[in-house]
Amino acid sequence: MPSTIRQLVTCAAIATLLGACGSVDDEIQAESAAILARVPIGTPYGELPAALRELGFSCSEGRRQFSDRTGAMRDAAPHLSCEREQSHWLVCARRTRAILIQLNGKLSNILVNVGRFCP
Repeated sequence: MPSTIRQLVTCAAIATLLGACGSVDDEIQAESAAILARVPIGTPYGELPAALRELGFSCSEGRRQFSDRTGAMRDAAPHLSCEREQSHWLVCARRTRAILIQLNGKLSNILVNVGRFCP
C-alpha cells in the first residue's frame, strides 16, 4: 500500500509540474508580446539594442549575404540577434532568443524562440 501511495503522489507531482509549465507556444507568444510592447514594429533600428537591454537581453548585430539574379553576392540589411538566459527551477535555465529584422532602418519583424536546458 505505501508504494501505491508513493506512486500516486509522484504522478500527481509530475502532472502539477507539467501543468505549471504551460506550452512553449504560450511562452513564445508572451515573449513576443513583451518585446513588441517595448519595441513596436516601425521602431528605428538604432533604438533596438538599448531597448532590448532594458528587457535583460544581450544583443549583437548580424549580417547575411544573398546571391542576386546575376549571381553576385550582396549584403542584406543587418539584423539584431538577442539572447536572455534566466534561472529556471534549481539547475536549469530558460533561454529566450529573438531575431529582430529591419526594413529601411525600422523594425519590420521579430522571430522568437524559448527553450529550457539543464546541464
